[in-house]
Amino acid sequence: MRRNDLYRGKPRGYYDPSPAEMFFAELGREIFKETEDKIHKTQMTSEEWNLYCNTASKCVRVGTVWGPKRIDDFTKDEQRVMKLFLDRRPEDQRSP
Repeated sequence: MRRNDLYRGKPRGYYDPSPAEMFFAELGREIFKETEDKIHKTQMTSEEWNLYCNTASKCVRVGTVWGPKRIDDFTKDEQRVMKLFLDRRPEDQRSP
């Protein structure tokens, strides 16, 4: 049986998230956690904070009707933020 045919021990349903969608959702949560920890204006500029929040929002919406469909749907700055957070992860957790 293929890996995508099972989801938590049972057949994947139509609405179950794919491994790539779960990867982006986890990445988005990591970015949101960073913005929650740095809400004071001296820790992060407003522009930087907004960029991080927009990136995280797009990441958690991957796979939904309103979410990004391709990596090209992220701006260059948003891709830079994602790379920054992926570089913090251990080598074996950097791809879905």
